[in-house]
Amino acid sequence: ISIVFFDSLWIKTNKGMTKSLVSEIYTFIEAYKNEANYNKEKLTDLYYQNFQLNIKYIENESLPTLKSERWFSPIDRTLRRELKLKFNNYWFDTLSYKEMIIVKINYQNGILQFSFPKNRVTNTSARIFALWITLPAFLLIAISLIFLKNQTRPITNLAKASAKFGRGEEL
Repeated sequence: ISIVFFDSLWIKTNKGMTKSLVSEIYTFIEAYKNEANYNKEKLTDLYYQNFQLNIKYIENESLPTLKSERWFSPIDRTLRRELKLKFNNYWFDTLSYKEMIIVKINYQNGILQFSFPKNRVTNTSARIFALWITLPAFLLIAISLIFLKNQTRPITNLAKASAKFGRGEEL
């Protein structure tokens, strides 16, 4: 029960983190469109410093056509769901780099490429939680087996003695 509870909590946490990240990307694009009020270089530097978003505008490029969709990956599934709510044309890659995710979004005559650390969209404490649940469980099982063995030993000895007594053997 506790694993199901914490797994659902973990999924909600990852969903909230992903939703926040996609909102930051959306806010950046809306500010980036408004050329008159914002210096684009300053804006990209600000987002890099504050949100760990490395942003590049690549002119005259289109989104890759090949999508490596992993339907059973929680990161991919949540990222796909949140990006679909805000953008029509997007592409992302969670496999090419071990610790980075790349998101590409159509923008005017090119694409905006966002790269950010995976820890922005996933909670790393799930493995630690699994370790903290399983190790004490196995420890308690081992202790209970030792305890039960010590508790049943006198009863089995008594049963053997009564069987010998019933057969008329010497104790």
